[in-house]
Amino acid sequence: MSSKPASPIIPSRRRAALGALSAVSAFSLVGCGGGGSDSSTSSSTSAVLSGLSLSVGTLSPAFASATTSYTTTVAYATTSITLTPTLADSSATVTVNGTTVSSGATSSSYALSVGDNTFTIVTTKSGSSTSYTLTVKRVAATVSADASLSALSISTGSLAPAFAAATTSYAVTVANSISSVTLTPTATNSGATISVNSTAVTSGVASGAQALNVGNNTLTVTVVAADTVTSRSYTVTVVRSVASATVSGDATLSALAISSGSLSPAFASGTVAYTATVANSVSSVTLTPTATDSGATITVNSSTVASGSASGALSLSVGSNTLSVVVSAQDGTHIITYTVAVTRAAAVSTDASLSALALSAGTLSPVFAAATLSYTASVANSVSSLTLTPSASASSATIKVNGSSTSSGAASSALSLAVGSNTLSVVVTAQDGSTTRTYTVIVTRAAASVSSDATLSALTISSGTLSPTFASATTSYTVSVANSVASVTLTPTITSSGATIKVNSATVSSGSASASLALNVGSNTLSVVVTAADGATTKTYTVTATRAAASSCSVVPEETAGPYPADGSTASNHTYNVLALSGIVRADIRSTIGSSTQVGGVPMTLNITLQNVNNSCAPLTDYAIYIWHCTRDGLYSVYNENSVSTNYLRGVQATDSNGVVSFTTIFPGCYLGRMPHIHIEVYPSLAKATTAANKVKTTQLAFPTDICTTVYSTASGYTSSLSNFNSITFATDNVFSDGYSLEMTSLSGSVANGYVANVTISIAV
Repeated sequence: MSSKPASPIIPSRRRAALGALSAVSAFSLVGCGGGGSDSSTSSSTSAVLSGLSLSVGTLSPAFASATTSYTTTVAYATTSITLTPTLADSSATVTVNGTTVSSGATSSSYALSVGDNTFTIVTTKSGSSTSYTLTVKRVAATVSADASLSALSISTGSLAPAFAAATTSYAVTVANSISSVTLTPTATNSGATISVNSTAVTSGVASGAQALNVGNNTLTVTVVAADTVTSRSYTVTVVRSVASATVSGDATLSALAISSGSLSPAFASGTVAYTATVANSVSSVTLTPTATDSGATITVNSSTVASGSASGALSLSVGSNTLSVVVSAQDGTHIITYTVAVTRAAAVSTDASLSALALSAGTLSPVFAAATLSYTASVANSVSSLTLTPSASASSATIKVNGSSTSSGAASSALSLAVGSNTLSVVVTAQDGSTTRTYTVIVTRAAASVSSDATLSALTISSGTLSPTFASATTSYTVSVANSVASVTLTPTITSSGATIKVNSATVSSGSASASLALNVGSNTLSVVVTAADGATTKTYTVTATRAAASSCSVVPEETAGPYPADGSTASNHTYNVLALSGIVRADIRSTIGSSTQVGGVPMTLNITLQNVNNSCAPLTDYAIYIWHCTRDGLYSVYNENSVSTNYLRGVQATDSNGVVSFTTIFPGCYLGRMPHIHIEVYPSLAKATTAANKVKTTQLAFPTDICTTVYSTASGYTSSLSNFNSITFATDNVFSDGYSLEMTSLSGSVANGYVANVTISIAV
């Protein structure tokens, strides 16, 4: 402490006597201890502290009654402290720096100076006392090393560039009439000191007048930080213009150009400091200075250069390069120095390597090394995706993981893993944009445990309703359908993804409809066999479908074959005949015979049942049915191409024992003036189905308007059909206007999954 509370004035001899007595008492306290019956010993041991605590800091050593000297250290921010002494004997008294304090009570607050502060705690009883000392050291404030300016201004003119604390070189041009200036520097840290041209200046206050010669004048502002060691110098080059009448003293430039890059700011005679930036590929530049006065001489980096001519090549290092242009006036006295700070960019990196590569699951093999490009890793089947975290060796490189940009050191987006081998690629592109390196990681995802689940999770039928309602554990169902339903499809869905399905011995994909299953009148047993992923466990579901008997049947109307039959008859001034072609007997009519290219459109399966009205609607077996129809654009093969060799959407088949034929085709389009339809010709046999002269029936099939609207408005490629369909009705159609009930098809399905069309036609034979 720098001061202590005043003590009462005591004559010197009395002070000495009291001091000796105090020393004896202290000796008795420390040396004799306690525990005897002697009254003087008992009273002296009572004049001690049983405790001492501080408002801040920790006593060293820990308090003990017999220890009388302590220290503690506190931070610079701690400006005061209080003490709490506790007496061993409540009848004793205690003072802190001469001021009485109650036992166990907090003293008044004592100010702390930087450095050591000493406190004396004295306990007294019956003339005996004990003195304790406490030294509190308050540490000094941290001394600032900031030697920067926060502001710098000049009394005349403007600094170029504008002031910034990190910029230490400035220039300013003043008129010849300005013979002196002042600078006003302001330190960032209040503890720093400032001098201008070696003369001390107060922060934020103008310097003394700085005399200016004509030409360049360098003013130096030196800042010394509070630590008295760190310093920074700012220079201001003040160019005082020559007198207008003194032509021979003109040391200015009228122009200055650089061979690469651009001067900043744009050249002006009075501006003497410039910067320029060039690419790394530029290893040297030239400067072309032009003097205002033809009598002046110029040197560039100390080499003489003729006014208006380029200097020699000036080598550039990577980074900042200061080039100087010194102009000496004709009078030999006035000199102005122009500077150009040229920054040459660093070389573009060609480093396309990784410094690290990590997986969110699994372990790379081998351990990652920048030069190793191929890795493998294995993960459990439960891991369906993972991320890669690549880190580029060069911060300027870019990274793509499986084609998607990924930041260096960041995880990629989740990468899906199939069971088995998965190749993941990391492509690193260097800063130069052309150098690349590809790292590959082949991740093997283990197969799932083989399932023995052979159940279905769903089973639906295209017509009718299963009874009972489907449940995985129920394996037997019944369904009833009308006589007009000549076939159905079943759509089974497996519970376990590894299982396989067969419907009536034909393999069917889970969730997909089976092929059409023909129905006889009466009972029909349909079977769905599910084989589990283990290849051994099976379960069979049966559907007994009962098709009602026909109550009666009527002869389907005779209709025109239209202009495009290609059946050997004369139509549209041609006698094309596809019935004579090898291969015309076929189920799938979506392509030209011998071609694998199919016409576009919504897939459709057409099931036609042929009956004999003269035999109680019995099915007609081995009769031939020829069908043809237009594309989704409303065009017919053969006639559209004027060639019988292009014969898509035409085909012939013989009826089976149930009188049924099935064709695979597309939903027909609609052309202007007609409702959508399919043409049919019936022949007594395949052998007779070679020319129209042998046919026994010609008719057409119609389609429900709601299905037509759905297909034409939502399916791709049917745009023109929708427009044509909106302008026609059954009532205005020249074929169906007299009735179409016996020609209407029954459809099930969707645009996404395709349709199944069923129709029964009856003829009299």
